[in-house]
Formats: sequence, structure tokens, C-alpha cells
Amino acid sequence: MRKLAMRLSILLLSIFTVSGGAIAATIPMMMKSFPNISPTLIELLMTVPSLGIIIFTPLSNFFADRFGVKNTILTGLVIILIAGITPALTTSFGLIFASRIGIGIGTGLLASFAQSLIIQLFDGAEQQRMMGLSSVFQGLGMFVITYFAGVLMNFSWQTAYWVYLVALPIALLVAFFVPKGVGQVEEPTTNVSTSNSKHVDGKVWVLAGFAFLFNVTFAFITIKFASLVVSRHYGTVMDASTLLGMMSFAMAAGGFLFMFIQKHWRAYSMAIALAFATAAFLILTMSQSLILSGLGVIFVGIAVSVFMASMVTSVGYLTSAQQVPFSTSVAITCANVGTLVSPYIAQVFSQTSGNTTPAFTFLMGTFVFAILLILATLAGLNYGKLGYHATIKGVAKNAK
Repeated sequence: MRKLAMRLSILLLSIFTVSGGAIAATIPMMMKSFPNISPTLIELLMTVPSLGIIIFTPLSNFFADRFGVKNTILTGLVIILIAGITPALTTSFGLIFASRIGIGIGTGLLASFAQSLIIQLFDGAEQQRMMGLSSVFQGLGMFVITYFAGVLMNFSWQTAYWVYLVALPIALLVAFFVPKGVGQVEEPTTNVSTSNSKHVDGKVWVLAGFAFLFNVTFAFITIKFASLVVSRHYGTVMDASTLLGMMSFAMAAGGFLFMFIQKHWRAYSMAIALAFATAAFLILTMSQSLILSGLGVIFVGIAVSVFMASMVTSVGYLTSAQQVPFSTSVAITCANVGTLVSPYIAQVFSQTSGNTTPAFTFLMGTFVFAILLILATLAGLNYGKLGYHATIKGVAKNAK
């Protein structure tokens, strides 16, 4: 029972990696409540947590070295709890803005451990199953939090922020069921030379580059999809919002698919994710109907779920056990930077080509995904040569 509760605690941490936008629907109501505040500044409330995530995800490993992984995770959860419910208790826009940065800080403190602990604590089929379930929890968690935020918003926009109380029971689960020394790796005792735990191998930097480009392109769906549907006159903004809501379930389905892919085609799991992404953006580029666009959105949800799980699993395969936490944080940070700069990249595509239509943005995204697909396939063909093969006492070897 205690072991099951520990696994549940780790899996539930994945919810907070996507919870920042759960209260996006409150923005129009907040604009009415703060007529003297720039609408752009109010919209920034949805993206400003990314700054905290980008800064504190790599820093979380230094805090963990000093205070322990468990204490770092608990600190992150407490910050999310306090910062999350702050807008429900105040009408000061300055405090609300600061609280959204706090959401990013808290998320950054636990984000990498939500994934790296799975790599460190589990091996083989069990590790694959936990990574898949992590994606399932992430997708369903995003849906549940967004849904209850919408229900609470029927009372007022402030009430919606009480949804962050979910951090409290999760913090209690971590406090009672996650071991104190979790995430600590034995120091190697052989003469085999190993890198410092804060050193990032070149192969991991390449993987982080993949994550950056993937998120830059994936984020086109959030900034351009509604415009695509409306500009082609086959749906409304509400139709687009409904279809985007389907991504949560697609991400959950992608978690189950990831388990199957890892079991049978582990070397090509990232390539399969990119194949889904390429097909999705190609479909959206050509789509003239809600049904076809819905299929594209489902493919996008599956792609992001399988890609992110594959990325974290690959970190464990490419580097030593000591390097996994920091290397994971670097990859996650690069992915978040990609999300943050995506609107500007889309703007560059439009300005350099002179084509400002949403369809062109998705066409360019199709080309980016196709190039990444080719590179990921080549990496799959050489998968056995890329792994970290050093045999060190006390350090888990990567399964082939």
C-alpha cells in the first residue's frame, strides 16, 4: 500500500507541469474587473509562469543537493498552493501578477523530478509503464483541473483559482509516502571515470535542441488554431476551443500508446511521435472541416504525449544515473523556452514570407516536424551506439 501511494504521489506531480493555463477562461472576466489594466498585461498572466519554470527548473537540482529532493518537491507544492489561491483572496493586480510568477517558480522546483524520479526509481517494463502513466495523469489532470476551474468560474473569476487547492492533498501524499532520501544516487565506487552530476553530455544537448524545436512548433496549435478555423469559415472560436479540449484526452491516450511503443519499438519512439506531429500539421494545413481538424488535434495530443515521455526516457538512456536529474531539467527548460518564444518564431515565418495566414504557419510547422522526423529516424537506426554503457557499481545501467 505504501509503495502504491508513493507511485501515485510521483505521478500526480505531472499534473502541475501543465496546470498554468487551467484558468485561461478567466481572462475576459478579469479584463472587465481591471478596466485600467492593459489587456495585453492581463493576457500575460497565462504565459508569465513560463519564466519561473525556465529559471527554477535547472536551479531545482542545486536546491535538491542542499535540502534533498523530497524537500524541494514539497517546497514547490507549497508555493503552488499559496500562489495558486492568492488571486481568489485579493483584487490587487500586482499581487495576482506576482502569484502567477510564483506558480512558475513552484512548478520549476518540481517539474524535472516528476520525470527524473521515474527514471531513477524504476527499470525496464516498470519504468515504461510509469512514464506512460505519467502522460496519462498529465492529460487527464489538465482536463479535470480545467473543467473544475470552469465550474467554479460560474460564481466569479476569483472562485476559479480555488482549483489550486489540489496541491494540498498531493503535498500530504508526498510528505507521508515519499521516502526522505528519494532521488539520491550512490557515488560510483569503481575507477571508471564519470562526469559531474551537473555536467550535460553533448547528446543530451542535442536532445534538448529537439525539445526546443518541438515545443516551438507544437505551440503553433495554441496560438493559431482558432484563427485557422475562423479564417477558413468552417467553425467558430468556440468550436476551436472545444476541439483543443480534446487534446487532453489525446494526451492520455498517448500515454498508453507510449507503453506499447516502448515495448516494441523503443528505438523509434521519438520518430513515431514526430510522425504523428507531421501528419497532424499536414492535416491542419489542408483541413476545411471541423472533423478533419479534430483528427489533426487528436494527433497533436498523441504526439506531444509520446514525444515528452520519449524525451525523458532518452535522457536516462543517454547519460549516467548521476546526471539524469540535471540533464532532465535542462531538456525540460529548453522545451519551455521553445513554448515561450513560439509566437515570435511564427511571426518571423510570416514576416519573411509575406504570408500571414494561419495555414502558412502550420505548413512551416509541417516542414519543421518532417525534418525532425528524418533526424529522429536516423537516431533510431543508430540507437544502440548512442546509449550510456559504462558499468559502475551503484549506478543503474541503461537497458538496451
